[in-house]
Amino acid sequence: MGRFKKGLVLGGLLGAGLVWLNATKKGKELRDQAIDYAAEIFSDIKKRIMESETWDGMSRSKYVKMVEDAVDAFGKRKGLAENVIQLVKKLLSAQWSSLEKDLKKKK
Repeated sequence: MGRFKKGLVLGGLLGAGLVWLNATKKGKELRDQAIDYAAEIFSDIKKRIMESETWDGMSRSKYVKMVEDAVDAFGKRKGLAENVIQLVKKLLSAQWSSLEKDLKKKK
């Protein structure tokens, strides 16, 4: 299968999943719950970064790795479904620019 077809299939699946999350009552509850989990994990990650001595050397890739580890541990502890874990990872990975601004303010 070519790259275009793979992208088309993946895009279709992702689109269907997003429609489900936004269209059904259960999907909306799941999305809201994932956002709550993301906020809880983000505050913990931000606190750990700000308190560490290596915050000035933080890069996006280090942040994303920290997010993945934190979300995996949180998901295992809470017994979250894989799709919720992936959603929380995406939400938190997108917060890098916000965190980077806070880190620059600290300097």
